[in-house]
Amino acid sequence: MKKLFSILMVLLLLVGCSGGKDGGGEEAAPLRTVTIQAPTPIISMDHHIATDGTSFIAATMCISGLMELDAAGNPLPDMAESYELSDDGLTYTFHIRDAKWSNGDPVTANDFVFGWDRLTDPDTASDYSWMLETACVESYEAVDDKTFVVKLSSPSGFFVALTAFPSFFPMNEKFVKEKGDQYSLTIDDLLYNGPYIMTSWTSGYSFEFELNPDYWNAEKYANEYAEKVVFREITDTQTALMEYESGNLDNVSLSGEQVDANKDVEGFVNRLAGYMYYLSVNMGNNVHGRSGAADMANANVRQAFLYAIDREEIARVLNDGSVAAGGIIPIGLASNPDTGVDYRDDAGLVVAYDPDLAKEYYAKAVAELGHDVTFELLYGTDEGDSIIKAAERIQFYLEQAGFTVNLNGKPKKERLSLAGNDNDHDYDVMLTRWGPDYGDPQTYMDLFVSTNSSNNDGGYNSPEYDALVDDAERGAGATDAAARWKDFLDAEVQLVKTDAAVIPVFQAGAAMIISPSISGIEFHSAAVDSYRHIVVNK
Repeated sequence: MKKLFSILMVLLLLVGCSGGKDGGGEEAAPLRTVTIQAPTPIISMDHHIATDGTSFIAATMCISGLMELDAAGNPLPDMAESYELSDDGLTYTFHIRDAKWSNGDPVTANDFVFGWDRLTDPDTASDYSWMLETACVESYEAVDDKTFVVKLSSPSGFFVALTAFPSFFPMNEKFVKEKGDQYSLTIDDLLYNGPYIMTSWTSGYSFEFELNPDYWNAEKYANEYAEKVVFREITDTQTALMEYESGNLDNVSLSGEQVDANKDVEGFVNRLAGYMYYLSVNMGNNVHGRSGAADMANANVRQAFLYAIDREEIARVLNDGSVAAGGIIPIGLASNPDTGVDYRDDAGLVVAYDPDLAKEYYAKAVAELGHDVTFELLYGTDEGDSIIKAAERIQFYLEQAGFTVNLNGKPKKERLSLAGNDNDHDYDVMLTRWGPDYGDPQTYMDLFVSTNSSNNDGGYNSPEYDALVDDAERGAGATDAAARWKDFLDAEVQLVKTDAAVIPVFQAGAAMIISPSISGIEFHSAAVDSYRHIVVNK
C-alpha cells in the first residue's frame, strides 16, 4: 500500500502540472492523464502506409471507422449509426451519423469511398491494399452523403468487425489532396474524427492525445474516460520499469527476470497475444548478389531451419508469457466451425525440434550447393529486449546445425524498408511478426499467396498452396465452412512443413504491470489493442 500510495501521489503531481490558469485567472482543473509505455515507435500516421501495431493504435485513438470494437472484440457503431444487411448476406447499407472532422467538415459516405479507393490505388503502394478483397468486397458507393452501400461477392462473417481496422477508415479527400506528400507527417498534417486529437508527436520520445470536443460521443468521453493519453516510447524494459516505479508510467511491459521479480505486484498481468514471430526466408526475390539469399532456394536449407530451433527453450528464455509456435496460426485465433475446437488444437504441431534431423538436412544442402551456408539474420533492435534475445537464440540453434549466421540488427523502420518492395526485399532471412487483423486463419494465409500479397516478402510461390487458399476463399470453401477449414489446415502444412517457406518460432506473450489507478485498456487477440476507453480510477 505504501508503494501504491507513492505512485499515486507522483501521478497526481504530474497531472497537476499539466493544468494552467483559466480565463479568469483561476487554476484550471487538472486533466485526467494516463501515461502508457509504447515499446515501439510510430512508423507512420498514414493508416494506409502503416503496418505496425503502434501506428495502428495511434490511428485508432484519433480516427474512427464505420465500427469500433468493444473489449470482447465485437463491433459497435461508430461513424455508422446503424446498418442493414440484405437477406442474401451480400449487401450492407451503412447509415453515417452526424459527425465531423476536426476542420469542421461533415463526415460523409464519400469519405469512405475516397479512403477505400486510396487504399487500393497502386500509387498509394499500401501493404494492405488486398484487404478489400480479403473482406470479399465487390463494390461500394455513396448513395448520398449519409448512405454508404457495400456489396460482397460472398457472405463474410468477419466483414463488419473488419471495418474497425484502420485500413477501412475514411479520409477527407480535400484535406488529403491539399497536403499531398506532406499528409500525416506532423500533427498539423492530420485530420481527426475520432474521440481524441493528436496534440504532440516527438519521434523517439512520445506522442500525445487529448479529447476531441467535436467527436460525436464527446460528452460520454468527457465524463468517463481519460482526458489526456500520453504514449512514451521506451524500448528498454529496465528503463521502463524504473519509470513505472517512479510513477512516470501507468503500465510497463516486463521481460526475463523482471517477470519473476514482479509477478506478485498488484496489477501484474500475463496475456498471450496474437502476434506470431517467424523467420521470413528470402527464397524467390532479387537476391542482390547475396550468396545467403541465393542459398535459401534450396529446400534442404529450409528444412534444416525448420528442425534446428528449440522453440520451447526460446519461450523459456523470453519468460514474458510467449509460447512456442506450433505453426503459423496462433493459439486462440479461431475455432473449428463444426466442433468449436481451437485451430491450433485441430491442426496439431506442424513444426518440431529435432537437431539430428536438422544436421542431416544441412549436410544434404551442403552437398547439393557445394559449399557451407552463411547468411545474415535481419531483426529489429528497437522492438523490445525479447526480440534481441530471440534473434541470439535462433543464431545459436542454427549454428548448432552447421550454418554460419551473422546477426544484422536494424531499427524497425529500416528493417521493414529493407524487407519491403522499395528495396526489392534486400535481406537473407528475417525475424518478423504478423498480428492478426481479424479472427480467422485467412488473416495469415493471405500473406503468402504468390499473387496480390505485398507482404509475401520471401517470394514464396507454390501452386499447391495458392490453390488451397483460393478454394477456401473463392471456391467450394467460400460457401462450405467445413471445406474452408480443411483447406486452411492443408495450406498450413504445405506452407510450413512441406515447403518450409516460413519458419514459425514463437507466439508473443505480454507480461506487464498495469497501475491500479487505471482500467479499461482493451487487449484484442485478433485486432488492434484499444486505448480509447481508459478510465482514471479515483
